[in-house]
Amino acid sequence: MSSVPRPASDPALKRRKGALAAAALLVLLVICLIAWLHGVYVERENRHRHQAERELQSINQLQLQAVVGWQQRSLRDAEMLVEDTLLSAALGHWLGDGDVSAREGVRRRLRTLNELGHYTAVHFVDSAGTVLLSNRADDGREGKRVPMADLGALQSALSSAKAVMAEPVSDQAFAFPFISVFAPLYDDEVAIGAVWLVQDLRSALLPLLEPWPTPSQTARSGIVWRDGEQARYLNAPRGVKAAVLQYRYPLDGNPAAVVLALGGVRGVFYASDEQGRAVMAMASPVFGTRWLLLSSVEVAEVFADVRRREILALALPVSLLLLASAGVFGLVLRRAWQRERVLTQALQRNLGGLEAQLRVDPLTGVANRRALDEAVSFQLALAVRGETPLALLMIDVDHFKLYNDHYGHPAGDQCLKALAAALQAHVGRAGELVARYGGEEFAVLLPLTDGKAALDLAQRMCEAVRRLQIPHAASTVASHATVSIGVAWLKADAVTVEYARTHRIAPEGGPEGGLEWPLMRELFEQADAALYEAKRLGRDQAVLYVDPDGEVR
Repeated sequence: MSSVPRPASDPALKRRKGALAAAALLVLLVICLIAWLHGVYVERENRHRHQAERELQSINQLQLQAVVGWQQRSLRDAEMLVEDTLLSAALGHWLGDGDVSAREGVRRRLRTLNELGHYTAVHFVDSAGTVLLSNRADDGREGKRVPMADLGALQSALSSAKAVMAEPVSDQAFAFPFISVFAPLYDDEVAIGAVWLVQDLRSALLPLLEPWPTPSQTARSGIVWRDGEQARYLNAPRGVKAAVLQYRYPLDGNPAAVVLALGGVRGVFYASDEQGRAVMAMASPVFGTRWLLLSSVEVAEVFADVRRREILALALPVSLLLLASAGVFGLVLRRAWQRERVLTQALQRNLGGLEAQLRVDPLTGVANRRALDEAVSFQLALAVRGETPLALLMIDVDHFKLYNDHYGHPAGDQCLKALAAALQAHVGRAGELVARYGGEEFAVLLPLTDGKAALDLAQRMCEAVRRLQIPHAASTVASHATVSIGVAWLKADAVTVEYARTHRIAPEGGPEGGLEWPLMRELFEQADAALYEAKRLGRDQAVLYVDPDGEVR
């Protein structure tokens, strides 16, 4: 009889089938897990994308509000001139009657507008665009003409009887890129000319676009408009070395963000920048102009962190499944707790740094007005309770408006930085403080210092500023930058705690209860009065406050 082969033993076959089933199940679980994690990754990436788009939109709108606010302030200043009948009448007396005093009155008004309105130059021009009167008689502008690019805006202002802002211009009329606003003036409804307000774009408009409130290496904002078949840029795009108003980009149909924006695309969209890098962009029109505010950030930077995090998140669950260890979950929880602690500590450090920045002047690096007020209040309380003297210096840079007119606002900023450093080098004791009081004014708080010592220190500061030898060709005091200093001090041993609390004294012969005198304000007013006296005596010196009765304070 022939023999029939026997099948393999049932236990071995079952083990092989069980192993194959377990392997297949494991592979299926891993595939399902990866598919689930991929869906989670896509969902999170979309959520991060929407968050980044909202952030870009918010920043663009904040900067747009700043630009529109600057534009409206400039036009509002010009509209006030249009409605100024006294100014128009004075111009009529000068132009019609040859009244020299009326002409000088108009010049003073132009100079005041130049100083208080932060304009680089203010001129009066006739209807043909010829400068008839400047805010300064020696600036050499009188008799010259408005740039050709601005004549259309001048004629539009005269014909509409409204203030008109021209397009940004880079012209030989000024050594810097500028923008003009024309305020038409009339005498008996007859156009007699316009006030020409000039602003340096580098100090008036560009600072509104440069700050970016979130940390980013590729984010930027710029103003663009169509100029024929090209896009004209106010400030050059990232990675391009070009001066203000000197960069153009061809509108040849390529998918660049600026091409799409000028073609009508609004809101948040995706495109490429001028160098072909993929960007997320946001375009908003500036009301009343041809301008677009275009903000962009590279896509690679936007999604770099989220992709890195999500790739790690994909690998980690697979590892957890393969390891099948509860200890891994504990490690993940421990890492999450450590990450939370690190983030909490970083947040506390950042909050502390932000609190300190709120009390520092961003330009000069010294204390700001808020820090000065807090320090004076604190030191004044210590002086009253300890019956110790307290001195205050008020410092003003001589003819700083002329410095800005002559050298430009960027040079003026550098001058203020150098002066602040020179003043800061002369204080160092506990409680002593140098602060930027506002504009070109500084203040120095000197606890435990009487009038003589404060005056000596003020004179040394004047000398330190002279030694800087910062050129100041427009000054009538010296050929270099100088300062005037007013010194006041408080004899705290003559003031009671009750005086400091109520700020009341009973002047001799006065009514019952006395008058209200805030002690802090009194100290500032005395220092300011001494500063005025230093200016009256010729500037570039320090003067100690003297009471009206002759007693030195």
